[in-house]
This record gives sequence, C-alpha cells and structure tokens, in this order.
Amino acid sequence: MRFSVLRNPITFNRINGWFNNMIKYQYDISNYLAIETAGGVDWHPIERKLVFTYNAPGLFQIFETRVKEGVTGSVIQLSSDENRSTDPCFLSDGSIVFHRDFGGNENFQLFVLNNSNKEQKITSDYNAKHIVLFTSESYLYYRANITNKSKFEIFRQKIPVLHNPPEKIFSPEEGLPTSLLTNDDNLCVIVISYGNTNEKVILYDVNSGEVTNLTESLKNGEKETYRWETIRWIDDSHLLVATDFNSDIIRLGVLDINGNFNEISNLEQKYEFNVATYRKGSKKTYFSINKEGFDELFCCEFTTKEAQNIEKVDLPSKGVILYGDTRSFSKAMSLSYDGKFLAISFSSSTIPSSPWLIDLETKKAWPAIEVRTAGIPIHSFVDCKLERFSSFDQLSVPYFIYYPNIEKPKNGFPALILIHGGPESQIRPYFNPVIQFFVAAGYVVVTPNIRGSSGYGRKYMDLDNVEKRLDSIKDIAFLAEELKKNEQIDPSKLIVYGASYGGFAVLSSLTEYPDIWAAGVDIVGISNFVTFLQNTASWRRKLREAEYGSLEKDLDVLKSISPINKIERIKAPLFIVHGDNDERVPLSETLQMYEKMKQKGLNVALLRFSDEGHGITKLPNKIKAYTKILEWLNTLLKN
Repeated sequence: MRFSVLRNPITFNRINGWFNNMIKYQYDISNYLAIETAGGVDWHPIERKLVFTYNAPGLFQIFETRVKEGVTGSVIQLSSDENRSTDPCFLSDGSIVFHRDFGGNENFQLFVLNNSNKEQKITSDYNAKHIVLFTSESYLYYRANITNKSKFEIFRQKIPVLHNPPEKIFSPEEGLPTSLLTNDDNLCVIVISYGNTNEKVILYDVNSGEVTNLTESLKNGEKETYRWETIRWIDDSHLLVATDFNSDIIRLGVLDINGNFNEISNLEQKYEFNVATYRKGSKKTYFSINKEGFDELFCCEFTTKEAQNIEKVDLPSKGVILYGDTRSFSKAMSLSYDGKFLAISFSSSTIPSSPWLIDLETKKAWPAIEVRTAGIPIHSFVDCKLERFSSFDQLSVPYFIYYPNIEKPKNGFPALILIHGGPESQIRPYFNPVIQFFVAAGYVVVTPNIRGSSGYGRKYMDLDNVEKRLDSIKDIAFLAEELKKNEQIDPSKLIVYGASYGGFAVLSSLTEYPDIWAAGVDIVGISNFVTFLQNTASWRRKLREAEYGSLEKDLDVLKSISPINKIERIKAPLFIVHGDNDERVPLSETLQMYEKMKQKGLNVALLRFSDEGHGITKLPNKIKAYTKILEWLNTLLKN
C-alpha cells in the first residue's frame, strides 16, 4: 500500500531577498518536512520478514516487508489510526506487539496484530503507561504504572497474549525498571534507574521472590553512581554488560551473578559503546561504538574473560545506527532467525532513516525498503562537517555545521544554533528533515554537543550538573562568538533554537546573553525548574531531580537558573511551540513564560497544538509549525 504523503503543501513562491531577487526556492520548501522516516527493525521468528515503524501516512504506523537477498522490497501497512503506532516487535508465535498513545500523551497502550493482521488491544488503563521490556519464547514482559502512577512495576503475559491475562511479577521499592533479561523465565536480570547516571543491576527470582543486588558491592560509597546496560547471557552465570564502572566511557564488560565484574582485556575500547544485538543460540554478538557521533560496527564472540574472532562490519556509509524510544522506535538492530542477515535502522546526514540489510556472508548492504523524499533528489541534501571550539574554560566542544548549497549573501547567511534535549543526549549526524528544511531556506544550521551531552564520557556529561547548569549556556555563547568569525555567517543574524531541555537552553541564552541573539525559537521548553519539577509526570520527578537538583535541597539553585525569573533581560523576539498533552514538560511552562513576556511588552509568539504532546509528530502540524517559524524568522530578519 502506498500513499500520497504531501497534503495541501504550503508553497513558497516568494523571492529570497538575500540574493537581490535572483534566486528562488527550487522546491516547495515544505516538502522537506514530508521526507519519510522508518526504523525500529525486528525479524519474524521463522520467516524472512521484517516489521518496523514508518511515518509514510503522516505519522508513525506499523509496517512490514518481506526480505529477498539484494532486493529493496515493497511495504505493507499493518496499523492505521489517527494516533501514532510505534516500536513493534514479533512474539514467538509470529504475532506482533506494538505501542499506541493518544494525542501525544505518552500513556502507551499495548496492541497485538495476529497472523491475519487483525489488531486487538491487550491493555486497558488509558491513564497508565505500558512499555515492552523483553520477549522470551514463552512470555511478553513490560513495565506499567497501573497501581500507582508514580511507580512502575513489571508484568508479563504468557504467549499467546490474547488468551492469557497479565501477571504482576515485580514491584521495586523505588526507581524505574528500564530493562529486563531472562534465560529461563525464572531468573530475571533487571536494571533499575534512579537517574540517567545512577543505575543498578538486580537478579530477581520470580518463583521465590528473592532479590540480589549484583552491583551494590562494586560501589565505594553512596555517592558513586554508574550506568549499566545488560546485553546478553554469556552462560548461565555470566552476563555481557555495558557500563562506565571504573571507566569514564561506557564500555563492554562481564558481570556474574555473584556481583563480580571483569574487564574484557583484549578488546580495545577508546570510544563509548552504543548498541548491540544477538541471536539466541549463537555465540556471535554485533555491537557498535560511537566515534565522534558516527557508528562503527563490529562482530565477535564473548567468553567470560575475552572477545574472540573480532571482525569489523562495514556500514552502508559513514553514518549512524539509529534508535530512539517508544515515541518512535527503540530497536536499532535485529538478526534474522537463521543468522544470515543483520537488519539495522540506518541514517546519515544525507540518507533518510530507513531499515537496511547486511548479508553477513557476502557483506553486501542494501536498503530493505525505499523511503520517499517528497520529490527532492537525495543528491541535493546537505552534508555536515564536524568542528570543535574552545569554551570559556578551554573545554573542547564538538559541533556539526551545515551550509546552504547556494550563493552566500553579501553579509553572510543567518545561522540557527540547534540545541538538543536531554540534556544527557547527543545530536548525531543522522538525517533530520527539519535541519534540511532550514538549510534549504538559506540558513546555516549548527548542532553542538555542549557540556552535559552524552557520547563523550562521564566527566564531560557531568560538567553541567545542578549548580553548574549555566556553564552549558556559556558554551552556547562562546560558540556564537566563534561563529561570528565565520565569513559565511552574518554575525547580526544568530538564532538560538531548541526543544525540551534545548528549549530551556534557548530561554536561558536569551536571558543570560541577550545581546548575542537576533531571535529564539523554543519548542516544549522548560521556563521554571521549580514549577517544572512540581508539575512533570510524577514518575519522572525523582529521575529529573537527579540531574537538575531537588526541590528539597536545591531550591535556591533551581530558582537562580530559571529563565522566567530573568525575563526583563530578554531583548530578542521569541517564538514558542507547545503541545497541550505534554507529560514531560507541561504546557504550563510555556503559558507562564508567554504571559509574562506579553505583560512586559516583549516580542513573543505562541503556537499550540491540541493533538500533540512533547514535540510535533503529525505531518500537517509539522508543516504548520515549521513553515510559520520560517515565515516569522524571514520577516523578522528581513530576509
């Protein structure tokens, strides 16, 4: 089934004023927002068939394709709804389980597609969130906050799930269970998170209820925290894990069920681990490392002490093995049932995200499906360049920069500095339609990984914690000063732009360094850390306090870093976008900022969406939001 993706495109026929009325847009600029995204691959248990998430209908839905060697296949749409359907996986009986929320509220329900592709719901509490953690031969495991909305417990359902009720198997006293791994449906290894950098690994016996903390004895004190990810069982008593225990970077190691950790001595690990996959019954593990934002893929066999038969696997090009979370897709790689093919969610700055296949015998790679580019030739997409600058304390800060493929205006291009969310996240050189949209409109786009970003080690990530929060904003100011020296950029036309935590960074940049900016664009951003922590979803509060500071102990710090308390400093116009159903950064964060700026007579615009949450996901809304932002910027900057 195929679609006409671009509905009622907004056409920009006007002349670009920077070029003396000589250069017109080559395409409808809104077409860039309709470039498709697909990913989150999973193999059928006994057939050469892939299921994945795909936004061809205008928002994410569930699709499948049959795999033939070397052939880019057609797609079949399996779900159809006005709300997004995401993050699918096959169960052992060939049925498919996936997630769906409503209006972007992130209260995900679980649905199953049977072998006839008939859709049925298997959860029913629309005020609770249900997230799949693991699937075994016999059970589907997921976490949900059904009993108490501030607390997640682990449930499982026997396969076939439509014929068996859910069973609650584990309720942690505190913390968020983020992953689960089991070999026999009795002993479960569970990672519990208390914050993005504070996790523990427990061994839980389902039959006896006994809990063993596998990582507590590794800590030298209460203040020591580490990140942990369990990847697979090596044997009945040893686990392959990824952790920053005794290391600045996340690296692979071995943890046994007695709580002993061993390094993998013969595996050189200079860069952070990214993602891994394996097939049960095979000794081979495929894993990638994050080298300055780009992925490198490897295959090897792990014993309890070393890595054997290490082999590098070529990716389709220099790029990123992509994954996100339940709002889109969380599965980056998957091995076919016979071990012949590796499916990856792959992207680069010029290749839209889509499922790719690698033949592990011939090493040939090809796209599993064709994602469409709304009539825009792929060769016209702009590649990025990796650069670095020295911040106020000589910290080396990386950033990617995208230049328009058109003649430079007399005074240079305006520049849009895009700050990622998180903050413990990383903007990487994957395809971003919004970036290409602004570059096509004649803007240089700069995407820094300021201090606090992940991917560069624990020390780098901890440089913005609590009272050091505004040091990351100073990074942005120093980047702006660096860009002013760039002859391609008009130093009077710098725009700071960001979403979520990046939205806070926009507001903070406008209040801390008001003379730098020509404009700001804040999408679902935090304006007041006190009200944010009070009003964010209850299950998130302690997790976010671990990063930003607690309401009980750090109230003065939270007040001092909140942009809403410094509104009078703002000089640049501000455009704000927010979804009414945002559980992460509630709409109230935007409304209070907007109202106070209006009261002070400041230049501010607000765009709200009643059917969105934390971000803009539906194609008509994307077209409306980003074209309005572009029109606003062009008018403001007299472009």
